[in-house]
Amino acid sequence: MSNIARKKIIRDYYSQRAKDYDRQKQRTWKSSSGFGIDVTRQLLRALRGHTGKRVLEVGVGSGRNALPIMEEIKPWLVGVDLSKEMLKVAKTKTANFAESIDLVLGDADHLPFADNAFDAAVIMSTMHYFGSPPHVLRKLQKTLRRKGVLVYGDVSEHKSDDNEFLETLEKTLSKAHVGYYKPSEMRKLLETSGFNVSKSRTLAYRKSYQALIEDKGCYFGVKPEAFYALVQETDISTRKHYALTSAELTLYYTIIVAAKSNNVPE
Repeated sequence: MSNIARKKIIRDYYSQRAKDYDRQKQRTWKSSSGFGIDVTRQLLRALRGHTGKRVLEVGVGSGRNALPIMEEIKPWLVGVDLSKEMLKVAKTKTANFAESIDLVLGDADHLPFADNAFDAAVIMSTMHYFGSPPHVLRKLQKTLRRKGVLVYGDVSEHKSDDNEFLETLEKTLSKAHVGYYKPSEMRKLLETSGFNVSKSRTLAYRKSYQALIEDKGCYFGVKPEAFYALVQETDISTRKHYALTSAELTLYYTIIVAAKSNNVPE
């Protein structure tokens, strides 16, 4: 599938999902912010000291990160997203901060910003949509000012998942989700893209199969039988890594904080 075709699938997926996105995320994380408390705490801690500074969020979505950032940090924030419908949700959610937040319809693979334009960048739950993550990271490295902060967060493969179960699972459920990393792989990618990693933490959370089907599979016409067949066929080590039961599994979310290094990637 070409990158352009996949981007269209991603955009159409979120056009349909926008109205239910926050509800679905709140159900999974069991919090009003649609993220685990630890994830949000790590994000805000990384951006401490950025009050009034320029922050870029790539994949701003419904604003589930932007709102706490604006409430707690109060930067000037630019949020980029591929979905017009998701940006509408974010605009409503962050209406009280309209004078210090700009929401831009755009593609992460083609960021339009000048070098040294931002003090920090946030990429949460978005990396797996990029056509070329190394290209985006190199562009972000240039977009950040000296010692600029990068906060990365995404669902990650279990550190011992050498069979790429998560990748197979996502491909079974969706035509939009692909390209997940182990925590160590993402650290290496960041370091080779011109960043110095300072913190990395992986958090575990439970998710039901029904929620996975509702969040993804139903938008792509996936029959539940195909998903359950995959689960039943998994090997013993995979079942242990993801703590699979008859109704749910454990997923992992990795958040990494890094700073722009003096080394310019080739």
